[in-house]
Amino acid sequence: MQKKSISFQYLHRDEGNYKTFGEIIFGNDEDLSPEKAEETLRKKLIDTTYFYPLPNGIPLFQEHTGYIYFSDWYEFQKFSRTNEKPTDPRSLSTFLSQFSE
Repeated sequence: MQKKSISFQYLHRDEGNYKTFGEIIFGNDEDLSPEKAEETLRKKLIDTTYFYPLPNGIPLFQEHTGYIYFSDWYEFQKFSRTNEKPTDPRSLSTFLSQFSE
C-alpha cells in the first residue's frame, strides 16, 4: 500500500535544552518525496534548520505560548511518508510554497 501523506516533524528546544516534539500531516497528492520536500524546505530555513512557527501556520506548543525570547525558533527534523490522515488543510506543496523564514 502506497503511503499518501507526508509527516512534517519538528521540535523546540528551550533554554535548558529540553525538547518538545511536534508533527503535522499534510496531504501529498503531488507525490513529492520526503527528500525533495526536505531539499525545498531547507533552502527557506534559517541556517538550513530553524524557523519561526507562527508565520508558517504552525501553532506554538502550549508551554511556550506567550513567551517571546531568542529561542522561539523551532527546529526542522524530517519529512516522512505516512498513511495517517492530514491534520492540516494545506497540501504539502502549498505548505512549501508559502513557507517563509
